[in-house]
Amino acid sequence: MDQQAPTQQKRLMRWPEVERVTGISRATLTNMSARGDFPRPVQVSVHITAFLSNEVFEWLEGLEHRRVQYSPKRFKRAGNKGEQPCG
Repeated sequence: MDQQAPTQQKRLMRWPEVERVTGISRATLTNMSARGDFPRPVQVSVHITAFLSNEVFEWLEGLEHRRVQYSPKRFKRAGNKGEQPCG
């Protein structure tokens, strides 16, 4: 057995599944793919496009290094000094 086998088996992912897994709409994913910010789908047949699952999951893993850094000042409201943000 290959010890470097991926934890996820490579397979095709159709648009609804990619939208569900990423939480991003099809329109946004299309724009991101066109800019090179998201994997491009492959043409499976004349009427079917799909994504390679390993590319989608690699993209998701890459997001771990893109954490947003918030400044505490960003959450202070004028006139409410010292209060914690709602939510």
